[in-house]
Amino acid sequence: MSGSFGLREERMKKRLRKKKHVGEFTEWGRQLVIMRNRREGFDAFLDAFIEEAVESNGCYCGGGGKEDKLDVVVELSRRSDAPDARVNRITAWLESRSDVETWRLGEEFDVWHGNFQDIDDSVGQHDSD
Repeated sequence: MSGSFGLREERMKKRLRKKKHVGEFTEWGRQLVIMRNRREGFDAFLDAFIEEAVESNGCYCGGGGKEDKLDVVVELSRRSDAPDARVNRITAWLESRSDVETWRLGEEFDVWHGNFQDIDDSVGQHDSD
């Protein structure tokens, strides 16, 4: 099942579409890989990232990392909740950090039913100054 609103989802009652996270209730996410320019202070960085960048934007994330690398999937919510604006605020937070060397952002996907593709080296990389 894809994140698009198809004929099958059209026939579902709204309550069922919400329960199954389809149609207008599809939840979107993106993979984010962050490389830091230092190994110390990872726990403090992780706490700040979750509180200031993710949760303050009404998002959730899951993943992991250690020392100088963090690899997460950020759940951005529904299309009606402006996921692009949320991503922009998260990446602006990354840009403001002196301890972030680079970050990579994967393609948007349906977090419940989508085809997640792990970021590889072909995805554009952004250097933070």
